[in-house]
Amino acid sequence: MATIRDTLKNIQNKLYLSISYSSDEAKLEARFILEHVLKINQKEIIQKSDENIHTDNQTQIEYITEKRMGGTPLPYLLGEWAFYGRIFKVNPHVLIPRADTETLIERALSKINPRDHYDILDLGCGTGIIGVTIALERPLSKVTLIDQSADAIQNTKENQSLHHVTNTTIQKSDWFSALDQKRFDVILSNPPYLEENDPHLLQGLEDEPLDALVSGPFGTEAIHHIIENAKNYIKPSGWLFIEHGYNQAKILKDLFEKNGYRHIENAKDIHGVHRVTFAQYSIV
Repeated sequence: MATIRDTLKNIQNKLYLSISYSSDEAKLEARFILEHVLKINQKEIIQKSDENIHTDNQTQIEYITEKRMGGTPLPYLLGEWAFYGRIFKVNPHVLIPRADTETLIERALSKINPRDHYDILDLGCGTGIIGVTIALERPLSKVTLIDQSADAIQNTKENQSLHHVTNTTIQKSDWFSALDQKRFDVILSNPPYLEENDPHLLQGLEDEPLDALVSGPFGTEAIHHIIENAKNYIKPSGWLFIEHGYNQAKILKDLFEKNGYRHIENAKDIHGVHRVTFAQYSIV
């Protein structure tokens, strides 16, 4: 049997040599694999580094490592991923949570007073990370999460249950179609926004669901639909937040202006890329 220290180093070396990772990236994923399989944290990995790993756990570690070397994204192999300081369940039918989306959360929270009651909509919820996180951070508010995918709805329900969220409603809907005339104080969305021939689709996104990534030949069909139709589902002076591609900020600004929104703002993600554009709806 191998020790935790030796296994960690072995995984790191394999990932470094097979996935064009930096040493730090390989070490981080190796740690995630051990934490997941052994049910221990980073501190315990250090403290127990000389302990041997049980054969069953070693077999699982080797299986995950081999699959990862073959290109399967680690979140799908682990069945979970971290977002905004919490762990969320994730499966191959939904997008992998990314730190870029935390910009969307931060900006939305800045407009949601924690002492007030808001009606909030997570439009195209996928894993449910946006709506569930907002619900947890603003427990006095009510959050509706919708998606057209039954697989996404199931994943969202699992995360709702995992985090014991009680102020959420989950509903299957093709964008706004099943919402009747309900209106919201805040609408958030991380819609598909890649072009059909975007090179990123062949650079690490091959395993993720295409319909959650691509939105028409120019990557803007969903964005157009949301901005144009949200007017019918947002309260006067309500806010609409949309995550988008690195080169789409001006497109959103123009669409917001065309459709009567005001106080248009943009926020950069952790990489300094314009990632979220948001605005307040005006009926004047």
